[in-house]
Amino acid sequence: MAPDAGPYVLLFPAVVLAGLFWGTAPAAVAALLGGITTSLIGIVPHPFAPPLLNAANIDALLYLPACAAMIWATSRMRRSTEMAEQAQLRLAEVFRQFPGAAAVLEGPSGRLILHSDHSTRVLGHDPRLAPDQVVDMAHYGGIHGDGRPYAADEYPIVRAYTRGEVTHAEALRYLRPDGSVVDLEVYAGPVRTSEGRIVAAVGTALDVTERVQAERRLQASEVAYRTAAERLRAAIDAGGLGVWEIDLAADRMSVDATTAAMLGLPPKPTDMPREEMRGLIHENDRDSVHANLQAAIAAGGIYADECRLRTAQGGVRWVVSHGTVLPDIQKIVGVISDVTDQRAREHALRDALAGRDVLMHEADHRIKNSLQLVVSLLGLQMAKAPDAQTRIVLSEAIARVNAIASAHRALEHSPNLRSIDIDAMLGDLCLRLGVLNPAVRLCCHAATGLSLDAEQAIPLGLIASEVLTNALRHAFPDGAAGEVWVTLRVDAEGLEMSVADSGRGLPAASMRTGLGSSVIATLARQIGAEVTTTSRPGEGVSVTVRLALAQQAAAQVAESLSAD
Repeated sequence: MAPDAGPYVLLFPAVVLAGLFWGTAPAAVAALLGGITTSLIGIVPHPFAPPLLNAANIDALLYLPACAAMIWATSRMRRSTEMAEQAQLRLAEVFRQFPGAAAVLEGPSGRLILHSDHSTRVLGHDPRLAPDQVVDMAHYGGIHGDGRPYAADEYPIVRAYTRGEVTHAEALRYLRPDGSVVDLEVYAGPVRTSEGRIVAAVGTALDVTERVQAERRLQASEVAYRTAAERLRAAIDAGGLGVWEIDLAADRMSVDATTAAMLGLPPKPTDMPREEMRGLIHENDRDSVHANLQAAIAAGGIYADECRLRTAQGGVRWVVSHGTVLPDIQKIVGVISDVTDQRAREHALRDALAGRDVLMHEADHRIKNSLQLVVSLLGLQMAKAPDAQTRIVLSEAIARVNAIASAHRALEHSPNLRSIDIDAMLGDLCLRLGVLNPAVRLCCHAATGLSLDAEQAIPLGLIASEVLTNALRHAFPDGAAGEVWVTLRVDAEGLEMSVADSGRGLPAASMRTGLGSSVIATLARQIGAEVTTTSRPGEGVSVTVRLALAQQAAAQVAESLSAD
């Protein structure tokens, strides 16, 4: 008998639906309960009723494998559906967590169906301008370098959707609604079916504003560095300096074209072992150069030296070298300059100065001999003078010559042969004039550390000599004892020298007469000094000389006073 599965076929949709919506176990239960129920209610004969190979038994036997096949098929469909849903959820989560802006356009409408959570942060607004509607990209904020806004079909994701273009790391500037501009790095590409049809487009955009700004700063720094390097090179070339470098790790030395030319080598950058460079150093300077270089390396600091180099042609050149040790990279870099001509000029100058010193000493010797000769001649003349008045005049002349000699001796010991130490000059003058009257005690107190130009110092010394000579000869008659004080005071305004004695004094009528007074007045006018004389009979004479100092000398005096 042919099987009749009609009653059981009615149960198959229930089994399929149970498998799709609730799983394998509910589908199996549905199939079993459906079969039992159908048999019990008598829709078909009892499956075990004789004969055994009747149509009902055949239908029952076929029903169970059919249900099993449908349950297996629905299980596979359900698993595939779940996997597809999970894949879609994972894709959505990846998009949501993407660190930049990301979006998917769906075909054929071009609708934005997926975007990342960070899209709003990157773009400054919700990427869905109109939910569930076709995206109008012209409303987005892409701008060209000249400020023109992007057209809708210029965006990489639109080009991927409409033309199938693949975009990799395209730069795009984006104007946010708040007016700020960010730099984006955009990637985009189409999604195709197995037949090659475009069904969607994917685009991502990373905010690279900080990186772009850093690159711009780096480019600016590179430009500044190149400019500084060019200026340094120009300065080095203008100064005739050579550049050298020692690689401590490789034990080699490299020099530029200028340094190579100094060494008599072809004028081009040259690299050589350090031992070869050591052979170019003058044999008398090698040990000191090596010691100085090793000390700089040990200290990690500055190297400086002056030495002689033997050129490739056998000549000798004096050079000055300065370098800096760079311990981090095991190198020493520096510059070198040829000072041969400069040293030759210095030697010539030292020879000239030495010759000048010889001439000056010879001139000093001749001047001292000449002054001594004048004093000797005046002394001989004074010894032969027939009367006392003549001897007094000649004695005063001898005193004036001795005053000039004292100033000359002070000038001889001056470091610059232009200024005179007033303290030394007055001390020498008092020592020599004291013999005129041994009975008188001569006291000299002068401020130390003051030097005057010879044009002022010599007339001042002559004034002091005239006043001292008058005091020693005339203030103490008949060999009377007494004292004479020479005082030199200085302040910020000028110099004051006073010579005072404890002698018999002078009447007012005689204070401005005589050759000595004329000499003093002439010398005072010569240096712009003011001379004041005060005296009372029996109370001695006081002569004060006030001299205004030049600005430089006044500053020297003020500094000396503050130090004291």
